Amino acid sequence: MIENMKSVLTRVEGEGNIVIYEKEGHVDSVKYEVIEAPRFFEFFVRGKSPDKVVDIVSRICGICGTSYNFVASTAFERCFGVNVDPEIMAVKEAQHLAERVKSHILHVFHLNLPDLVNTKSVVEFIPRNPQLSKRALEVLVWSRRAMEVLGGRMHNVVNIKIGGVHRVPEKSEVEKVAKDLGTVMKSFIEFASFVLSLKAPDEFMQKTSVKPHLVALYPSTLEYPHHSDKVCMDGNVYSLSEFYGNIVKYLHVPHSTAIHCRVKGTESYVVGPIARFNQFYNRLSKEVRDFIETYGWKAPLSNVLQSFVARIAETYETLLMLEKFFDTYRTRPAPSTAIPEKGEFTCEYAVEAPRGILYHKYVVRDGKVVMGDIIAPTTQNVAAMDDIATTVLRGKKVDAGVVDMARKIAVSFDPCLSCSVHALPVKIIRV
Repeated sequence: MIENMKSVLTRVEGEGNIVIYEKEGHVDSVKYEVIEAPRFFEFFVRGKSPDKVVDIVSRICGICGTSYNFVASTAFERCFGVNVDPEIMAVKEAQHLAERVKSHILHVFHLNLPDLVNTKSVVEFIPRNPQLSKRALEVLVWSRRAMEVLGGRMHNVVNIKIGGVHRVPEKSEVEKVAKDLGTVMKSFIEFASFVLSLKAPDEFMQKTSVKPHLVALYPSTLEYPHHSDKVCMDGNVYSLSEFYGNIVKYLHVPHSTAIHCRVKGTESYVVGPIARFNQFYNRLSKEVRDFIETYGWKAPLSNVLQSFVARIAETYETLLMLEKFFDTYRTRPAPSTAIPEKGEFTCEYAVEAPRGILYHKYVVRDGKVVMGDIIAPTTQNVAAMDDIATTVLRGKKVDAGVVDMARKIAVSFDPCLSCSVHALPVKIIRV
């Protein structure tokens, strides 16, 4: 007989349960039950003008709002034929990069670290390691300042618009943030050195590898994945339309209110830091690769519990990219853009949000959005979470250690359960 036990999933954004199905005292399968209510954003955008949609979708995620701003605005720019000034585009990209720093440091310090040092939470870690904690918080505070300068505020930034930004920051404002970057870089290196000296559980590393497909955006230039109209899965490149329209199938499952994405409807795939890192490791700066290899790490990472290594590498790479932006920054006037009032357009684009690929598709008819399709990173990862946890834990005796491992696997993905929830179709059966 198969029974199930539930445990509340903590250290994630949103609400969910770990459901362990037990057979004769041992694990039969593991499911991550997303219990958030549908949020209807894909319906909110209908009937709205594209410029309003760019602001609306930024409210989907409290941490990654800039990613939503960025991808929606760029999708509309491309299909409307809007040419964005390269220096204005650099401002948009810099806002998004600052968000990546903020998100990764939050995750590694508050969510990953307790599992790596065996504490219940970061609250226990801080008094034991006040100096390292201070260094991590210095990087976090700086990233928030950078977002405030570049985007107007540090949370739910809405400075990005179709054609560029609403307000271009003054050079003096940018210089103040840039001036502190050298100190922040030293703080980051000290914190990162400690984190990279830690190891994920050996038992897990020996028995598990990343079985699902690895999926990341394919950059048009020789840079590390940032934003693109192409997807790379296990080295094969696809257009967004082909991948999300034909290769990925969207499934509703009984145990979750989140859509599950599977290749061909059966095979799970992973997006996010580990997928980017393993496929595009050689596109990281030599400085970054040399740093992490000093501590014995390099691609490919063998399992999701090692994703903190990818986050550290990406944070370092992002700080270097921001340094280049600051060095060449100059103020430009914020442009204005007219939105076509007639005609039908299909607009799609994708950006690498901190947690993975964020894909947006809109159909615009006579100046109004008539359809929106938003596929968030967690939507794409929840199937892989189920598969990986089941593979690792099946056959093990159900105990507190099994529950703890199931939780660690989820936390390593940094799932945003709120972002992953879509509206479910209502079935009416007449008897």
